[in-house]
Amino acid sequence: MAAVAAGALLLTSCGGGDDGGEDDDIAGVQTPTEDSPDPEPSEDPDPTEPTDDDRPEIDLGPDFENVYEDDTTGDPVVDAALRDLQGFEDAFAEAIVHHESDRPALRYYAAGEALDQVIRVLDGVFADGVSTVGAATYFNMSVNVLDESAATFSYCRDFSQVDTTDFETGEIIEEGSAGAPPSMYSGRLELDDDDVWQTVGYDYESESTGCE
Repeated sequence: MAAVAAGALLLTSCGGGDDGGEDDDIAGVQTPTEDSPDPEPSEDPDPTEPTDDDRPEIDLGPDFENVYEDDTTGDPVVDAALRDLQGFEDAFAEAIVHHESDRPALRYYAAGEALDQVIRVLDGVFADGVSTVGAATYFNMSVNVLDESAATFSYCRDFSQVDTTDFETGEIIEEGSAGAPPSMYSGRLELDDDDVWQTVGYDYESESTGCE
């Protein structure tokens, strides 16, 4: 049933580097004379490549996609939290698509009670032998920063284009319903020592009027 896909991806909600360089010390400057030709201009140094921020890569495979309608707000703190919330969503979807709960991204973006809930849901998904294909859409994504290390969030998820499949064969067990109403999710984020806004708690309301 489509509810299998919805339940399996229940948690899927809502994830730079500094350019650097060194200035060379100038030991002295020689004034050109008739006997000493003008020094040739030095070449500009190669631009410094941005460094990777060491966030784990997430592979959703060729048949599943998370679509986020709300990417940035202009507030750097809120945008960082939204990015990591999306990272949590993608990490959970990755675990379902590949039937692997030990992928690095899952524990990178989730902790505490939320991680425990994710693992329980995944155990059920794996036991049922199901997975998903299609596209889930997230909208009305909102983050409320409480202090320098805590925030709350809410968002809506449309899973009407998500199909439930048999993991082994890829056969579609239940197609998504075009009329399926979206669900609303809410929860808490906390900033860890690596400056990642981890999802640590969540709740949801299926067929929420707040997502209309």
